[in-house]
Amino acid sequence: MGHEIVGQAVKVGKNVKTIKIGDRVGVGAQSGACLECERCVERMSLVPGNLIDNVDREQYCDEGQVGTYNGVYKDGSKSYGGYADYARVPSHFVVKIPDGLSSELAAPMLCGGITVFSPLKQEGASPGKTVGVVGIGGLGHFALLFAKALGAEVVAISHSETKKADAEKMGVSNFVATAKGKSVFKENARTLDFIGMCLRH
Repeated sequence: MGHEIVGQAVKVGKNVKTIKIGDRVGVGAQSGACLECERCVERMSLVPGNLIDNVDREQYCDEGQVGTYNGVYKDGSKSYGGYADYARVPSHFVVKIPDGLSSELAAPMLCGGITVFSPLKQEGASPGKTVGVVGIGGLGHFALLFAKALGAEVVAISHSETKKADAEKMGVSNFVATAKGKSVFKENARTLDFIGMCLRH
């Protein structure tokens, strides 16, 4: 839908300090919010010891968040997303893409990636924790990789074993195929600190 954009900054407002013309940048699914209401400035307390101490919540903006495509900014102009030749986006919602990361790999992290990374960080995925990931599709692959990178023990949970080899390449410590029957649930009961469902909608 054009909500995972990677491109080059060709024009930058005079007050922007984080991006300069020529930078390779990315934009996710949200391109606007008031940045002043209670939700936009709210600080969410996360798990103690977490690397992210504060998270603002612009996605719940009381004035209404603006999507990167098919949205309308406060001045009445529209957001056209990444299928347009150019996208105008407030700098608050633009991130610089590191040189070592290809555009093809960076783009899906701007929506699919953050969709699973954010809850993993908020719930404290870290060494000593065991994370279960249900569904090994696009989001599930990100969840397995990120949970492992955060130091957690990772368990992949899928209906069949068709994704087992992929999951093992990504470093999971256990693969649970639910099609094997009810015994699998008994065998794995109370083994996870938390579980994420990464299912298609």
